[in-house]
Amino acid sequence: MGNCNNLSTQFERKFNNMKIGYATTIGNFDGLHLGHAALIAKIKTNAKKMNLKTKVITFNPYPFEFFELEKNRILSEVDKNSILADFKIDKVNTIDFSDDFRSTSAEDFFIKYLIEGNVKYLIVGKDFKFGKERSGDLKLLKTLCARNEITLEVLEDFKSEGLKISSTLIRELLKNSEFQEASKLLGRTYQISGKVIKGKNLGKRISSPTANIDIENKKFCFTGVFLGKTQIDGSKYFCIINFGPKPTFDDLEQSLEAHILDYDGNIYDEALSIEFLCKIRDQIKFKSIEELKNQINEDKIRAKELKKLYE
Repeated sequence: MGNCNNLSTQFERKFNNMKIGYATTIGNFDGLHLGHAALIAKIKTNAKKMNLKTKVITFNPYPFEFFELEKNRILSEVDKNSILADFKIDKVNTIDFSDDFRSTSAEDFFIKYLIEGNVKYLIVGKDFKFGKERSGDLKLLKTLCARNEITLEVLEDFKSEGLKISSTLIRELLKNSEFQEASKLLGRTYQISGKVIKGKNLGKRISSPTANIDIENKKFCFTGVFLGKTQIDGSKYFCIINFGPKPTFDDLEQSLEAHILDYDGNIYDEALSIEFLCKIRDQIKFKSIEELKNQINEDKIRAKELKKLYE
């Protein structure tokens, strides 16, 4: 009798889950800028009208990371997940973009993630492609949605002051250290967040201890030495950020290190968000550690001058 009850409960749960319909959007959402926010606002509005839950389907790694294209990310996964949580999406489905996934045909993608995912309303951008080798286009998507009674909406480019807002534009702004302009298109201050982890103790070798932020071996779209700001225990501190490889030590892996000015506490394993304010200089391969130390001292003097602009 107990087994029958359990089977009945499992059936009811499965049946109830099948009844949950979703208003959904799909994309990388790197940056989660104002255009992305408009997409998400649309699914929330229509979910309410159609008595649906909300869902975002996204990827980690991004397709351009998997294929190692000449494009790098804007957001850390920590920040992306935090921002999506702030949007109060009912479900975030992060697909592992792998060798297996890359072989998924457009039709199989549609079946697995839209039909089996019980999507009832879908909104995508006009450049949306899906499936193996991006073979699925809007024409196919419209056909499949009509056949399966999924309401499809295609959103035009989102513009601000006549300018198309895109992740590509924001990457260019960040490469040019135009952090305030990038922040306007993002709709929030640009920052990178992560846990403070044990580094390679290079900071001690150059008499400039740093907080090493875990960026999960991701490559970001800009590098350099910057003035930034962070918050610890409710207090704000300026910091000098080294973001990118460490050419003097022949370390080509991108890392994020922050020398926090006027702070000497222990913040290992703490979550830290680093806000970028302005660029101090490019990264340079120095001939010696002594030469690097001298440059770091100059960086500190420059940072103290620049921070007056942000106090």
